[in-house]
Amino acid sequence: MKNLIFPALASLLLITGCVEEQVTETSGPEATILFDGSSLDAWDFPEGSWRIDEEGALTCNMEEVEGKDGKKKLKGMGDIWLKEEYGDFELSLSYKLSEGANSGVFYRAEKENHVNNGFEVQLMDNEGFQKTHGKKELRKQNGTFYDAADPLADPANPVGEWDTLTLKAVGPNIVCHINGVKTFDVDVNDWPEVGKNPDGSTNKFKVAIKDKPRSGYIGLQNHGQYVWFKDVKMKRL
Repeated sequence: MKNLIFPALASLLLITGCVEEQVTETSGPEATILFDGSSLDAWDFPEGSWRIDEEGALTCNMEEVEGKDGKKKLKGMGDIWLKEEYGDFELSLSYKLSEGANSGVFYRAEKENHVNNGFEVQLMDNEGFQKTHGKKELRKQNGTFYDAADPLADPANPVGEWDTLTLKAVGPNIVCHINGVKTFDVDVNDWPEVGKNPDGSTNKFKVAIKDKPRSGYIGLQNHGQYVWFKDVKMKRL
């Protein structure tokens, strides 16, 4: 027969150090694996634009094009999108950037107009990208509620190493962590004006952020530099 300890006595013993604190996880939906290195069945993307590499990571392909100056350069071949839509969710994944890379995770987005009708977590090699493209405002750098709020921290590992990202969206509240460190925690209702952020800075969106969709697609960006993803998991909340 198990020993029973009345709550008041248990609290007293915990305070005095006689009973160890027990932490249990709350119950909730199980995560669905959307990419495990073996299949892209859950995703839509232009043919040939994404592939699974020899290490089992999801990576983008590039095509060589000629710029207006006549020089050859690499160009992205399109983003990759989950086939299902998500409203309230918790997404987790690992990502790795090449030197100077700019990428992102789109969410609650329309595929054809994800800039204005959707949200983005910016993923960027801040130092490398700014060396080649010029200085960027903090609200456009790594781990941000893109173009809308400066990051709370930049906990990214050195370029070429894997980082972990978790993104949780419930109603108007959206929270992002990179490597376990919170990079933003926002309420979209704090952005009621078109093109304006709460701190007085401007953004490029043609709709007020509070009026952006509360449900939509999740996508990974191919912005013209190499980036890798793995261990993509999702919970509907």
